[in-house]
Formats: sequence, C-alpha cells, structure tokens
Amino acid sequence: MKKLFLIILIFVTSALYAQNKDVSGIYGEKITETFNPKGDYLELKSDSTFIYNYLGKKYYGNWELSQNKVLLNPKIKKQFPKIKMRESRITSDSITIKINYISSNENSDHSKNQDFRMATVYFDKKGRYINILKSPSIRQCGWAPIIRKQKILNNDNSVKISQKDFSQIGFMTYHLNDYIIFTRTSKDSNFFEFDIEDIQDDDDIIKDDFFLIDGKSLFYPNKKGNKNLIRLPLTKKKV
Repeated sequence: MKKLFLIILIFVTSALYAQNKDVSGIYGEKITETFNPKGDYLELKSDSTFIYNYLGKKYYGNWELSQNKVLLNPKIKKQFPKIKMRESRITSDSITIKINYISSNENSDHSKNQDFRMATVYFDKKGRYINILKSPSIRQCGWAPIIRKQKILNNDNSVKISQKDFSQIGFMTYHLNDYIIFTRTSKDSNFFEFDIEDIQDDDDIIKDDFFLIDGKSLFYPNKKGNKNLIRLPLTKKKV
C-alpha cells in the first residue's frame, strides 16, 4: 500500500513539474517579441516561484496552474473590510449619510496608516449614485477616470442629499470587489450611518490573484473572472 502511494505521489509530482515547465517563462507587454525588463512582465519559474514587475515595482511569491488559470500566491487569502449600516429617523428634510472609518491598527508603521478616501453609494439602481469623498478629486492627467457626482464630507463626516424613494442602498469602497447591498428597513429613515472597519493595506504582497492563460498569452481578468479584452495581455517572450 505504501509502495502504491509512493508511486502515485511520484507520478503526480512529475506531472505537475512537466506542466509547470511548459507554462514557465517570461510574459511581457505585447509590443515586441523580445523581452523588455523595464516594462510590465510576469516571470513564471519552473520551481513554481514568480517575479511580477508591475509599474516598476517587483512582487514575489509562488504560482500554480489550475485549468486555464495561473494562480499567484493562492494560499495567501485576500481580506475585505467589514461594513455595517445603521438607519434612523432625525428631524431633517434631507437624507444624511455618515461615515465612521476605523483603520486597521495592526501596522506599527504609522507612516502607512490609512484614512478614508472614497465610497460610492447608490439607491436601488447603480445609475442613481453619489461618490462620497474626504476632499474634492481633480483629474490630474488625461487618462485618469473622472469622478462624478462628488459629495464632500463635512466636519462630522457626513453628507446631505435631497430626499429619495428607495428600498436598497448599494455601498462600495476601497478593498471591496463589489457592492454590499443593504435593505432599508423603514421608509421613514433618513439618517444612514456606515461603519467601515478597514483592513491592513499591504501593497508589497500579491494575495490570491490570477491570470487567464490562452496559448502563449496571459490575460488580466475582469470583474466577472473572464478575459479582460480592454487590457492588453502579457505574451511569452524570447529571452
């Protein structure tokens, strides 16, 4: 029995090594066939480690192949902030949204302490939204996204908007992959308080991310986990 188990283990290990060897290599920006070390690239090594150079910064870790996905650091799971909402009725003709931001205190390096930046709130439909910011956002370059419908927090971290009829509130902020939906329990409620218990933002580690492999190209995933056809893929390069 032990001998059979050892044979199976050797077979699986050999198969994985051969599979990794076929995929391993350097994948870079699809501009030229030759490798440009100054551009974005992902180096998949045959020992299942990787180097990912993105916007001039290098990330390291382990990779695995799972069907058509190249998984980067799959054992380091992503964390997401905890969002809570409370609603009540106050004397006002407007709707008030208040933000209570609780930054992670795990990081002893106070230079990296985080602060609230922005949240998007929509009412029933994603087209009925506002962007809540700590300070006004001005586009600095031509290709940067325009942040529309800005509402700036006042001194007590709240904003006021005109009365609306709605049954649900969608809430999105940094470190969330999608909106969190909250149900309005009373149509008379006009004060909505959100507690954001944020996570430690560690920009030095890639956590449980992936590319989609198709032939000699690695595609960035979109929000649905499919190929992002807007972004150019990374292609295998000759070194």
